[in-house]
Amino acid sequence: MKFTRIISLLLVLVILTLAVASCDITGKTSTTEPEESTTTTTTPTESTSTTQKTEPDPDEDIYVTVAEAIEIAMAETSNNPTKRYYIRATIVKVSNPAYGEMTIADETGEIYVYGVYSADGSVGYANFEEKPVKGDEVLLHCTLNTYNGTPQVKNARLIEFTPGAKEDIDASSYTEMSIADARDTELGAKVRVTGVVARITYANGMKPSGVYLVDGTNSIYVYDGDIAGQVAIGNKITVLGEKDYWVLESESNNAAKHGYKGCCQISSAVLYENDKATNEIDFSWCEEKTVKEILNIPVTENVTTTTYKTTALVKKVPGNGFVNYYFFDLDGETGAYTYTQCNGDDFAWLDEFDGKLCTVYLSPMNAKSTSSDCYFRFLPVAVIDEGFVFDTANTPAHIVEYYGVDQFLSTYTGNPLLELVTSVSSELLGFENATLSYTSSDENVVYFEEVDGKLIFNCKNNGTATVTITGTYGEYTHSVTVEITVDAPIEEAKGLSVEEAIGKEVGEIIQVEGIVGPSLVNRDGFYLIDETGVLAIIVNDSSVWDGLAIGQKVVVEGKRDLFHNGTGTHAGQIALTGSTIAVNHYGNHEYSTASFITDKTLDDFYVLDATESHSNEVYVATGTIVVEETAHYTSIKLITPNGQKVTLYSSSANQYSWLKQFEGEVTVEIAPCNWNNKAFWAGCVIAVRTADGKICNELNFTTGK
Repeated sequence: MKFTRIISLLLVLVILTLAVASCDITGKTSTTEPEESTTTTTTPTESTSTTQKTEPDPDEDIYVTVAEAIEIAMAETSNNPTKRYYIRATIVKVSNPAYGEMTIADETGEIYVYGVYSADGSVGYANFEEKPVKGDEVLLHCTLNTYNGTPQVKNARLIEFTPGAKEDIDASSYTEMSIADARDTELGAKVRVTGVVARITYANGMKPSGVYLVDGTNSIYVYDGDIAGQVAIGNKITVLGEKDYWVLESESNNAAKHGYKGCCQISSAVLYENDKATNEIDFSWCEEKTVKEILNIPVTENVTTTTYKTTALVKKVPGNGFVNYYFFDLDGETGAYTYTQCNGDDFAWLDEFDGKLCTVYLSPMNAKSTSSDCYFRFLPVAVIDEGFVFDTANTPAHIVEYYGVDQFLSTYTGNPLLELVTSVSSELLGFENATLSYTSSDENVVYFEEVDGKLIFNCKNNGTATVTITGTYGEYTHSVTVEITVDAPIEEAKGLSVEEAIGKEVGEIIQVEGIVGPSLVNRDGFYLIDETGVLAIIVNDSSVWDGLAIGQKVVVEGKRDLFHNGTGTHAGQIALTGSTIAVNHYGNHEYSTASFITDKTLDDFYVLDATESHSNEVYVATGTIVVEETAHYTSIKLITPNGQKVTLYSSSANQYSWLKQFEGEVTVEIAPCNWNNKAFWAGCVIAVRTADGKICNELNFTTGK
């Protein structure tokens, strides 16, 4: 009995000792009761809000205000500090929901937060089941330091957050409507739309920037990073916002000139409801169009951010430090690229479809506006590989549509001497040697003749004729007709020579006659060439390129202009601006090289005096093409015999990618140019001479149309 009593006493002593030890370890010696928490707090690993007390002990843990955090961060000398602090503040904005980059603030100031993790550090912000967003109060456990002199919160753990009072929005002031109606409503109208998130877009740094919303009547883009960071594809959401159109500010003048309003979207948006479920996306309303048909929709129509169903070839085209993804029609040539702000990283999900013909729900998201053109750029809303196989019975119709009809214009003012396509093969679609044939209803107006094994289209006399284009493949045929009018001047229209045009006063509207020469680079236009010289022609209307080709004889109308610094120090660039084709006599002529300089070297070109006028010359000289390609850039250089690098005027090396095939020693035709008031003459390579003739710079003739 006595022994039992001793054992009991020993057990009590052990328990008391353990209790005291526990108290020493935690350091909780205060007997003051903590203030009762009455707010609803949510931890990032929970899917529902719970009422709990997660606040650390104020006697042991270091609480700081934002102002104090800034002071500590500025004093911290380590890039990887270890001392941790608690900050309670309100989220001002979440700038990157991918990893919880945000700005927080309290009454003392605001500070940047590099990223946020769960309380134990195992879960990143992007994978939180419940994410704190703008307006929510958060308690962060973190380190503090600076980055490039800016104070920041680092290694932040989310201990708890309290949903804040959301913006005071009167939902009744927004009109509930379908997405189709929202697209057609007036600019600035307050709309309430409900739909399923079909695609999330990303800005630089893979920051969510907006969502494509689909409701069974149409689709529309909702531009809002906060919303994009809170939703997932398949969520059915309701947003309140304003109907808007977006155009890149630097392109606004060009867009207005082409009648392009901008990307149809909802902006100033607020996420009103989110079912957080995974709903099926309804694409049954989508109109079926070919890629070609989509691209041919006038940019004046309100079609941006609507979605079409098409069959397209998905093509991944890696660049230096970026990737472009293209969607081509069945010809493998007609198409456009995706609109990306992340160097293509936001479309890496397309890699599995590279080189395949797929069912694509494709949206012309916006249009690129230049002085001479305005063309759609795509966003793929969904891509499905259904193992598409082309029905070769459709071959005749395909070749007539993609290779036959587009060769002809509706009106000619001269004889085009146009070589026509007569045979088409496609490895992509699985057919070989499908044929095209042509007949004319009136050979006194237009006719076809075979010359040296080539079929040539000719215009003879003024009038109108019907041309029948027939595609044949095996037992299948398909024909279409096009009406062609020949309206050549009775007396051939004449213009000034290039030399005469150069002598005119700046600002004078003139007409100049010559042969269409190679492309300008980094300018919308081409060189006009005759026996007396060359003249840079700047165009401002994409229609100028319709039917235009190197070798045609034309009369160009425009303003005699001069690009220089206004001080008279530099001679500057003589050009014809605002140019249109007054008359196209067509034909296929060799441009004259009579005025070209052949008795000087590239080293002579390199030392040309910028105070002297040289912009209407072309040098023929030998140099070396050097191509340098890395993972991040391409450099194409033209080196003189004495090792000097001639500056090639361009915005990127891609504009001279056609020179890669000539790497090594070459003979070039190069025009001096000075568009931006430099103290030296840069060069524009217009052609490379080869043993078989010459290869011309066709840059704008392929991208300017």
